[in-house]
Amino acid sequence: MFAILRWFAAAGVLAAAVGLIGCQGQGTGSSAKDAAKVYEIKGKVVGLDVAKKTVTLDHEDVPGLMKAMKMEFKVEDEKVLSGVSPGDAVQGKLKAEGGSYVVTSLEKR
Repeated sequence: MFAILRWFAAAGVLAAAVGLIGCQGQGTGSSAKDAAKVYEIKGKVVGLDVAKKTVTLDHEDVPGLMKAMKMEFKVEDEKVLSGVSPGDAVQGKLKAEGGSYVVTSLEKR
């Protein structure tokens, strides 16, 4: 009887150790794929809305993130939109975090 209890106790300790090892590096529950990454973006301004803080770009491929397409992006600050107009060829920085995309800088090419 005591042998069976010792076996269950040992199995419980082993299960707890495996569980702790599996939880290492998880921190607050966010994963590496949710961490913010910054990418270079190049394209043509199709439209912009300073009030909504958005810019629509017909952009080239963003390697490692997305294929070329026309897409509306939020901008970090309305100042990002100063100096650019529809039809302008632009380049800038795009921050990707947790499935959302924000243009943090934009300038004419």
